[in-house]
Amino acid sequence: MLEYRIQNAENNSKERTPAIILIHGYGSHADDLFSFAPYLPKNHTIIAIQAPLNIGPNSFAWYPLQMDPSGDLTSELEAAWGAVKLIVNTIEDLVALHQLNPHDISLLGFSQGAILSWAIAFHYPKKIRRIIALSGLVHESVNTSEPPSFVAYASHGVNDQVIPINQPRNTILPLSEKYEAIEYHEFEEGHTVSQENFGQFLAWIEKTNL
Repeated sequence: MLEYRIQNAENNSKERTPAIILIHGYGSHADDLFSFAPYLPKNHTIIAIQAPLNIGPNSFAWYPLQMDPSGDLTSELEAAWGAVKLIVNTIEDLVALHQLNPHDISLLGFSQGAILSWAIAFHYPKKIRRIIALSGLVHESVNTSEPPSFVAYASHGVNDQVIPINQPRNTILPLSEKYEAIEYHEFEEGHTVSQENFGQFLAWIEKTNL
């Protein structure tokens, strides 16, 4: 089971609590997105999971990345889908261990964590109710032929130098135009989350709470 940080739900009368699982990006760590925890709904259990690959001091990755001759980042599909399965298995363990509501699990992912969130939501539709996908994309290996059974908030910086804006415009924007369940927003920022973006996705979370 993956290492994780947890903020327990407060004042929840339900036997099983809804949960938001935080999935950090390449080269980061669990404590990074866990800094969002104080601002997320108090009646949710907030869990930040940490990637298994140690690539430097306090620096972790879900799967390796390489740069191809054109300068684009590439990944090994087998390793990436292995990370998907590892996260899904961890979520199942967390649901049992912390009495989480299996029908109200949200994913909040940044960059590599956002890419994985899309893959998990589309390929394990009964396990995820909603996703917040920040500065990511939908990988071409993800099957998006079926309508989403989840709701999604996606955002991206138009000045992103890590995942250029054309990638979410090519992979997320068309889905948002096809399905009302998927929202896509762009902000004047780089590979980060601005205060405006932060406030907007917090409002979306509040709006989509059960």
